[in-house]
Amino acid sequence: MTKSALRRGSVLVLLGLFLFTGCLPYSCQRQANEALYPTDSLSRRVAQNTPADTLDSLWATTGTTAQPLKHPRTVRFVDGGELAVSDVERNSLFRFASDGRLRREMDGEGFSTPYLIGTRGDRRSPDRRRGDTLVVFNAGSNRIDRVVDGRRLAERSVTYERPAPETLVYMLATDTTLYAKVVGRQTDSFIARLDDQAQPVARAPLTGPHWQYAGFVRAWGDTLVSLSGFRPVVNLLPHDFRDGTAPDSLALVGFDSPMLERRYAFGQGDVTEAPLLTPTAAPLGDSLFVLNLRPGWVQIDVYDRSGRLQRRLVERHEAGSPNFYPLDLDVRRGDGGYIFAVTIRSPEPRLELFRWQP
Repeated sequence: MTKSALRRGSVLVLLGLFLFTGCLPYSCQRQANEALYPTDSLSRRVAQNTPADTLDSLWATTGTTAQPLKHPRTVRFVDGGELAVSDVERNSLFRFASDGRLRREMDGEGFSTPYLIGTRGDRRSPDRRRGDTLVVFNAGSNRIDRVVDGRRLAERSVTYERPAPETLVYMLATDTTLYAKVVGRQTDSFIARLDDQAQPVARAPLTGPHWQYAGFVRAWGDTLVSLSGFRPVVNLLPHDFRDGTAPDSLALVGFDSPMLERRYAFGQGDVTEAPLLTPTAAPLGDSLFVLNLRPGWVQIDVYDRSGRLQRRLVERHEAGSPNFYPLDLDVRRGDGGYIFAVTIRSPEPRLELFRWQP
């Protein structure tokens, strides 16, 4: 692919990200009409009666003076509690120690709008530890890379054939399988199970308006979780789904947001932009941790496998911020509780670590 083609691809990807962002809490005008969907009204009552715990901030980093974070898009815990972060403005990967010190920045590898899509063991090297390989999807060039010990394995890179340039592609890599969720206005939306060469093996159709499916894909045990940033709903598929399998829908009962009124107004055609409710979620054990977008602080809602809210985890805060925008979340167990890593785009690009002690 030529440099000009890469630039055109990057522009399309970034434009698509903008168009699918919708309306953020700080940019949406408040709705005079306070009507809600009945399900949202129920969820608000459930949330009000669900215990809230405190998220304790452990540390935050903006990178270094020479290597600052510019647009930290995705984050994953890796070996030893360290963290990998993709930066879609610097087109690089950062590696941070568990205490926030920068280990290295990996650039110069032709990364183009890189997204971290999973970790996996290398089946060709049985002596390697599980999860030692970081898998990266370059949304600007459609290239899937494997990175080990700070080195891109160029001979293992493959390309996913995007159905149309204007589509958004969300990818997931598990220990054994690649998946791609394709969402677009002019094309069919679907989730594809891929082989090691990124060729489709099976497709699960996603019916209905394309915007309903904008969001990452996560692995929850043997189940795929397709996230939706604009609805308090996730779609579930078995990890080995067959061609034509329709996903099951799971409502997140207890999801509350100051944007629920606008969600109703959008559904009635009274406003033109859907409000973004949640940018991401991360499963661990029997819990799904959903990043609930709030204007000024981090809030993570904890759901069980039935989709019922169990806890609301709220960062200590005194006042809101008009341009606070967290982007991604990962979670691991540690110190008798849970450790969360959150990438934040504004007001200052940073990576922040939180702890919840149940």
